[in-house]
Order: sequence, then C-alpha cells, then structure tokens
Amino acid sequence: MAKVSKKEIILSTAIKHFSNFGYDSTSLENIAQECNITKPAIYYHFKDKAALYQAVICSQFSRLADAIEKETELGSAEEKLNIYIVTFGEFLISHPTFNAIFAREIASGGHSLPTKCSQMLSRTLSRLIDILDEGKEQKRFEDENPFMIQMMIVSTLTSYNTTKPLRQKIASVLTNKTKLPEPNFQNIIESLSKKIIKGLKC
Repeated sequence: MAKVSKKEIILSTAIKHFSNFGYDSTSLENIAQECNITKPAIYYHFKDKAALYQAVICSQFSRLADAIEKETELGSAEEKLNIYIVTFGEFLISHPTFNAIFAREIASGGHSLPTKCSQMLSRTLSRLIDILDEGKEQKRFEDENPFMIQMMIVSTLTSYNTTKPLRQKIASVLTNKTKLPEPNFQNIIESLSKKIIKGLKC
C-alpha cells in the first residue's frame, strides 16, 4: 500500500474543516493540530488559507467537469441531459464534503470561490449549453436559459444534504397521521431529470 503524503493528509483534513465550518471559520491551526503537524508545515505546501482552499475545491470541480464531459459524449440530447444530471448527482453523493462546501458557496453568492474554480465550474455549464443547443437543433427541446436549468440542477442536488436536519425537525412535529418518508437521493436525481426533460420537450 502506497504511503499517504503529508500534503494529501493536509488536503483530506482541510476539506472536512471547510465543509463543517466554512471558509471564514476554518482555522489552519486546527487543521495542523488534527494532522499532528505544525502550522509552518502547512505553509510549506500552501502559501496561505486561500491557496489551501483553492487546492481543495478546484480539484473537485475539475473532477466533476471531467466526469460530466466524459459521460455525456454519446446519445441523444435527452439521454445526454439525463446523464448530465445523474453524473452531477452521483458525484455529490460520493463527495459529501464537497457537496457541503459547494452549498455554502451557493448560499454566499460565491463569497470565497476562487476564480480558478469558477473557470472549472464554467466547464460544466458549457457542456450543458452544448446539450441544450443540440436538443434545440434536433427540435427536441424548447429554448430555455441554460443558467435557469443549471440552477435547478445545482440547487436541488446540493440542498439535499444541507437541509436534512431541517427536514427531520419538521417531520418530527408533523401532526398528520401519515408521516413524510425521508427522500432518497437517487430518487430525487431521477425525478429531477424527468421533470427537467419533460419541461424542455417541444
């Protein structure tokens, strides 16, 4: 088994802290303490907290864009759009800490989002634009603002994990005889995809 480098340990610890506390409330001292290293050891690999944050989340945005571009190469416009949404959702399922960070950035209007990460995120939007344009050319999709579709996808999927405590509180005090079942993320992805594609069809 390959030995995990100190830099990798810092990154894996940092993403947990940024996920739990947000950028402003994350402390390099606490990250160093959990990694059992000194704060200067972090500075050896990363210039400052901003550089560490960029390294943490830009790599995730890049992997997301790579996955979407790869998985949406083949198929009809409807199939590509479904795969786009499914790939986006499954990435968030498998990267819950990134999901939480992404949700924080959305809620803050991208307060701490580095420019480099915005460029990575624009790759996913560019792919969505291509798919929607393809659907319009094939007379399968109505004209729609890609930002609107992207917001529907991103806000629905990122809010799933972040709203879980609120859902549980509301469900616990429901007076209805039938309690609301906890939604399954896979079902949410499938339902979202069907509704968006249905709404776009000519």
